[in-house]
Amino acid sequence: MAKEKSKKLYSVITGDIVKSSKLSLDQHKQLIKIMRSCSKDISKVFPDALKYEPELFRGDSWQLLIKRPELAFSIALFYRAYLKAKMQLSSIDARMAISIGTVDFIESSFGVGDAYKNSGKALDKKGKRKLKFVSDIILNSDVIDLIIYNADFISSRWTSNQCKIVLLALQNMDQRAIASKLRITQQAVSKQIDSAGWAIVSESIAYFKNAILNTSIAGNNKK
Repeated sequence: MAKEKSKKLYSVITGDIVKSSKLSLDQHKQLIKIMRSCSKDISKVFPDALKYEPELFRGDSWQLLIKRPELAFSIALFYRAYLKAKMQLSSIDARMAISIGTVDFIESSFGVGDAYKNSGKALDKKGKRKLKFVSDIILNSDVIDLIIYNADFISSRWTSNQCKIVLLALQNMDQRAIASKLRITQQAVSKQIDSAGWAIVSESIAYFKNAILNTSIAGNNKK
């Protein structure tokens, strides 16, 4: 039984806030509230995706253990858009490393295994990129990382208003529903979502989901 569980694939997202030390005390307090609120909303938007409710470390860092790894990329983008939409600071952003692999031991928000180790190492590597992907198990992981690199470039430029729309698009709302929710015109939604490069990002999300699900199916068929 334990052997089967050890083969289950998980995703771990390790993240921190970029240049959080430059925030004022009031901004930092607001940030912590928003990060906690984001964790709760992720559980609502992506039901049964998280293994445990994430905890904050040092006030600006976190780890998410995701038991539905095909949703990891969507969750990372949701986190980025949520911070930008709620904080409404052009300088606010997060660095995140997405890994997919096995987990040998889990207790509450703490765990041991390749998924944890690879995610932490990827985040520690210096560089300009803010979204990264790493996996020792997923085939063509370098291709997936390239796709996430492209989405990172696009999403890092999202404005707070674009992020409000993206958050709803990530919940599979169409333009009409988004316009009604935000009380703006559908034309305004169309213009903003095009400027946000959503067509490219949504295709990237679909590719990621299919790649991970196909890997999981292939792994199950071998048993």
